[in-house]
Amino acid sequence: MKVLITGISGMVGSHLAEYILADHPDVDLHGLIRWRTPLDNLIAIKDRMTLHYGDLRDLNSLIVVIKKVQPDWIFHLAAQSFVTTSFDAPADTLSTNVIGTTNLLDALRVTGVDAKVHVCSSSEVYGQVLEDEVPITEANPFRPASPYAVSKVGEDMIAFQYFL
Repeated sequence: MKVLITGISGMVGSHLAEYILADHPDVDLHGLIRWRTPLDNLIAIKDRMTLHYGDLRDLNSLIVVIKKVQPDWIFHLAAQSFVTTSFDAPADTLSTNVIGTTNLLDALRVTGVDAKVHVCSSSEVYGQVLEDEVPITEANPFRPASPYAVSKVGEDMIAFQYFL
């Protein structure tokens, strides 16, 4: 089985990679990284996977990676994930997260690769949760309170469109 992790060099992506390599040694692990991405989080495991350069905002680079890897599973963790940064750079946040996710899903459509995709969301999509709504479930309404949260709602919604 082939697994592709976007955002593999980040905190969550690198921990997921470690888990997969430790508990599923038969998996052929691949990671999507941007040019000049620091690989500090991957030092101990980078020789046990294949890294591919690409950018979520560059559909063509994603098509190349998807064609080459032919993944069975994609864990889509790459994002502009800082709430405070999203207020300073809302358009960049939306472009990276919403357009980037759209490009990833479109690369699958264009190539015909039938991978299972996990799109990572955030509790930020729920915003201020009312006391009587605790614990939160997926039935809670979206109340995004930052550009980052709006972008994560957008990711969820576009993923639903591709997999209806």
